[in-house]
Amino acid sequence: MLKLFRRIKPARQIPEAELARRLTAPGYRCACCNEVLDAPHAVRLRPFGWPNPPAALPDTDFDGAGDIVTERYARRGRDLLVRAHLPIPVRGTEDHVFLSVWANLSTGDFARFRSAQGRGDAERLGDLSGWLYCRIPASSGPVLTKGLIVPVAGGGIPVYWITDEKHPLHAAQHDGGMAPEDILALFLDLGEAELVQHLKA
Repeated sequence: MLKLFRRIKPARQIPEAELARRLTAPGYRCACCNEVLDAPHAVRLRPFGWPNPPAALPDTDFDGAGDIVTERYARRGRDLLVRAHLPIPVRGTEDHVFLSVWANLSTGDFARFRSAQGRGDAERLGDLSGWLYCRIPASSGPVLTKGLIVPVAGGGIPVYWITDEKHPLHAAQHDGGMAPEDILALFLDLGEAELVQHLKA
């Protein structure tokens, strides 16, 4: 007898602790394709309102006129941007995921930061006021959110902490983090469906 109806198998539920491990393990190997993922640093956002920025050039090419993107800096019109890592604690762990974002600095602070980062001693500058130059969540987040850029030693990528309490991620950054499933939902909102598919395989 021909079966007209098939029972649809429910999607396999992955325990929260396992999802957290996959999100925070820098060398997680995907179960479906054997690809190694650096999930904690996989999400890289473009500057807000710049749908097709030019290909990244070496940092040494930054000087000059016109819009430009390098690995660590960008210039769009009069806006001077630095790449930063926005940490989100993963609830139930001591670990974080880090969104790669862009932040806007004043002309003076940008020059000071770039020079100090080149010397490898930017941490001596202390925290710098800046504006988040990415919309997070992409579907509803505010534009140009105020925060602090925290330089790190050795010329590394600085960390961005949101200081505007009205931002959707402020509480997550400062008050206990986000559950793994909520982080995956955020990744989907930011256009990372393929990454989420690998993490849930």
